[in-house]
Amino acid sequence: MAQNSDSYAALDIGSNSFHLLIASFQDDKLRIIDRHKDMVRLAAGLSDDGELSDAAQQRALDSLAKIANRLRGVPRQQIRIVGTNTLRDATNAGGFIRQAEALLGVPINIISGTEEARLVYLGVANDLAIEQQKRLVIDIGGGSTELVAGKRSPKLLESLAMGCVSYSMRYFANGEISEKAFKRAVNAARQQISAYVEPFRGQWQEVVGASGTIRAISKILGELQLCDAGQITADGMQGLKRQLLKAKHVSALSLPGLSDERREVFPGGFAVLYALFKEMELSELHISNYAVREGIVYDLAGRLHHQDQRDDTIRQLIEQYHIDAEQGSRIAELCKRWLPALEPRMNSDYQEAEKLLVWAAQLHELGLAVAHGGYHKHGAYILGNADLSGFSRQEQARLSMLVLNHRRKPKTLGIAEYGVNPDWMMACLLRLACIFYRRRQAFALTDAISLSSPSDDCIKLSVPQNWLRSNPLTAADLADEAELLNKTLNIRLKLDIRRDKH
Repeated sequence: MAQNSDSYAALDIGSNSFHLLIASFQDDKLRIIDRHKDMVRLAAGLSDDGELSDAAQQRALDSLAKIANRLRGVPRQQIRIVGTNTLRDATNAGGFIRQAEALLGVPINIISGTEEARLVYLGVANDLAIEQQKRLVIDIGGGSTELVAGKRSPKLLESLAMGCVSYSMRYFANGEISEKAFKRAVNAARQQISAYVEPFRGQWQEVVGASGTIRAISKILGELQLCDAGQITADGMQGLKRQLLKAKHVSALSLPGLSDERREVFPGGFAVLYALFKEMELSELHISNYAVREGIVYDLAGRLHHQDQRDDTIRQLIEQYHIDAEQGSRIAELCKRWLPALEPRMNSDYQEAEKLLVWAAQLHELGLAVAHGGYHKHGAYILGNADLSGFSRQEQARLSMLVLNHRRKPKTLGIAEYGVNPDWMMACLLRLACIFYRRRQAFALTDAISLSSPSDDCIKLSVPQNWLRSNPLTAADLADEAELLNKTLNIRLKLDIRRDKH
């Protein structure tokens, strides 16, 4: 199939359904080319100890094999695949991700709950007219529920561990529906929601619902003539509750507009939304046809047209932690200058490697805000565990690994959790750049100093003899670094000392 350079693709590997969206832009609005949904119920295969079952993994891989065919017409750099709650929680997600990526030919990005919430808001905001009024967006997925409040951009973002699959399995086991089970599910959801009622109070003038659970409830209420089309009201929820409890079992649910594939997970999803109406005192909400996948497409298009949320996040971190921006920029520029020489030796995409190196250089002193001793460890911990807007968990793991290894003895610190393999050539490049600018000199490093890589395990630095004589401490640091890299990574750092011309 010929590739369409104008098309973008977003694949949401959700806890209940897999959603594929292929679209292009026309007058800054999405033009839908293809949609595909597969009800995989990945969360149903997640055990109490966090293991994703072989059966659930196989269902997912079978679905992804079909989706891979639809992606072939889209340029690789214009495809983004995200995994949400279940892949965040699965202890054996790494092995599944490797198999899935082999099928798809594109990396899978595990995103945090707050990043999922941001993308949901981005999608919904582009579906609705830009208005001055404040908005609360609710998205109920298979394993989590996202709450976002804001205007043009999100202000408050929360992700709660409750969804249509997880709650249906936990409170409506074997499909049985009772008033007692419904009350337990609603009370459990209200307990989770209660901590966020006050922070969100007064933060919205309208409420918008997104994703399959909420759209299904709206459709049913419309068919039952309990609500107007495209909205859900508190009174309508009460009427639907009575219909639900009459059924006694999901097999007896004969609600107009309820699809067979959603029937089994409907009670849990309905209980979550019912709890939100009660605890947050909602009177009505309106439906958006956009959700996380539309948000992914808008976000991806922004990245490719120099509007990358990740750059904004880095700038915010530099300001928040009072990082020396000039020192970070000097090291970043040197990394960019030397990176092309190491491209054949890296196991990372070049453009992604360049971005990660620049960000790591800008943030390598982040940990100084915590303590001077072991500051590389403190910085790595923050980057690996914070909710960084725009970043996937894998991107954060790679960034954390680089900051951790910009000095002292190299170590991996458990990044394999997200299927991330360390790229030691990138780490070596950052280490060397930090050595050359250790004195924080304000001038640019001479072009007479160059870097090359004659073999997979060797980095060669060509340095004028006169420069080394003038910088004896840097010369000593390079000698120490050569010994350390050879001992710990089996990478040879070779100094090519050029005699000065007379």
